Amino acid sequence: MAARSAPCPPAEPAPLDCSFVENEELPSDFLADIRRLARSYLESSDPRLQSGFGGGPARWRTEREPILDAVETDGTLLDLGCANGFLLECLRAWGAERGLALVPFGLDLSAELIEVARQRLPEFGSNFYVGNAWSWSPPHRFGYVYSLADVVPLTHLGSYLSRLRREFLEPHGRLIVGSYGSLSRKVPPLNIEQLLPSYGLPLTGAATAGPGGIVRFAWAESAAV
Repeated sequence: MAARSAPCPPAEPAPLDCSFVENEELPSDFLADIRRLARSYLESSDPRLQSGFGGGPARWRTEREPILDAVETDGTLLDLGCANGFLLECLRAWGAERGLALVPFGLDLSAELIEVARQRLPEFGSNFYVGNAWSWSPPHRFGYVYSLADVVPLTHLGSYLSRLRREFLEPHGRLIVGSYGSLSRKVPPLNIEQLLPSYGLPLTGAATAGPGGIVRFAWAESAAV
């Protein structure tokens, strides 16, 4: 699901009880917005713009590499809402600089973006899937799972993250959640490190990056032991 530039909700929403939405479908207007966003990504050949980022290569690395602060071992890395696969490609390269060997997997709602991702990482082409992260059933569990908070509406976020932690992670795996604010629109990121505990997910670590902490990440351990 390509939600890299979707509008962010307020920075510190009140804790929500989201259990009631677990068996519901995502709103059709939300999915339509995601599909429109994906089409806009494909209007450019620049890999960062295809990932929903217009800040240039230096800011790209500064504001995305902190995802790896949550990664301590070799393993599989699933990006939910992977767009063109460029983030996964970069995380593999940056991880290698840290002595980490990561095997990329990606899911996106856009078949066209998934085709671009498969062409970008042809040796891992079979690791990319078309689907909706809200309802998708993974073929197996993963060591690390990364998702933006805005791939689902805020009303669904608690149920979504709980399911990822419960059903997507290997034992001792790690769920990494990100939120990207916008400097141009003066929109702050979500306070992810406060949201995770409010949904019953124990906070393991957190990171911020970019001017004024315009991106935030937090992570939780697998529910399986």
